[in-house]
Amino acid sequence: MSDDSSGPQTVFDRRTAKDVRAEHRVLLSFSDADLGAMPLVPESTRLVRGGWYLDLHDPARADFIASGDEAVEPGQHVIARKEVPAELWDELLRACDGVLGRPSMRRLRPAV
Repeated sequence: MSDDSSGPQTVFDRRTAKDVRAEHRVLLSFSDADLGAMPLVPESTRLVRGGWYLDLHDPARADFIASGDEAVEPGQHVIARKEVPAELWDELLRACDGVLGRPSMRRLRPAV
């Protein structure tokens, strides 16, 4: 048997926030490593009812709970809370507050 890598790939490369950084002011202060740790929900995916999400196109909405009848539209960039480390999620919410010019009551990430 030969190891032929020219066949169809089974690994799905998901887009991350790093891929869309230039389109969203919310993401400008994050490092490449942090952005790479924020996978985007693929287009046409139905959001899980009761799941927490963040729509990068609508920072005023910040994190929202899906009702179960929403799906990611073409060109929409949504991040699922369950797929992002808690510290980064909190930082995303603070970034949303910053873009909107509202004070953030969320705790800061501890310094290392």
